[in-house]
Amino acid sequence: MNFQINITYDGTDFSGWQIQDNVRTVQNDIQSSIREIFKNDSIKLLGSGRTDAGVHATGQVANFVIDTKMTPEQIKNAINSKIKNDIYINGCKIVKPEFNARYMATSREYIYKISKKSNPINRRYCWYVSNDIDKKKLNECARMILGTHNFILFCKALSIKEDNNCRIEKSEWNFKEEMYCYTICANRFLHHMVRILVGTMIEIGKNSMPINIFEKMLNVNINNPRIINAPAHGLYLNKVEY
Repeated sequence: MNFQINITYDGTDFSGWQIQDNVRTVQNDIQSSIREIFKNDSIKLLGSGRTDAGVHATGQVANFVIDTKMTPEQIKNAINSKIKNDIYINGCKIVKPEFNARYMATSREYIYKISKKSNPINRRYCWYVSNDIDKKKLNECARMILGTHNFILFCKALSIKEDNNCRIEKSEWNFKEEMYCYTICANRFLHHMVRILVGTMIEIGKNSMPINIFEKMLNVNINNPRIINAPAHGLYLNKVEY
């Protein structure tokens, strides 16, 4: 049977989602727990996508295949009893045999959180920005992003592909007291894309960069633009649609 799990995790102490040698990752923690539960070292956990070191998730999705008489609820509880408390399995269900958490996703939504007030409790979960920020400019940039664009100038150079176009379905800022939250939903994302978009928008909002530079970057009409990468700890994978 093919099981889909929905996952929340605090990415602070992880070197990202994907399994790597000699470091702690979310995928490895969960996969190891599942293998221990079923006494089967061949089980492979497939995630909807990678998150970088320090990035959090409230709605990561993954799947694995195992022949078992355990119910989805029993599997959920068993995994939660094995993993550490910075990961939690929100739900587990049986899905079609052909379901693949990564390749069948139609869209992913990320949220980036910025705090205008210094708070030691939130220091691992928000980017603290003390500068005055022009909200109108943030909203204007967010609207520019909607639709399909080539995001080659908003990604890590090593991740550049033949096709760097992404279709943005949602791009909006929400402001509440001292908290600024940016939500973006797209059919796909490039490596560091959300963090670079946010970092650049904040520079424009601080009046440290003219807004026409942002438009030129979206149109790939500028050479050697200034790249600002917002910190990982403000970013959350919020949900994945299929």
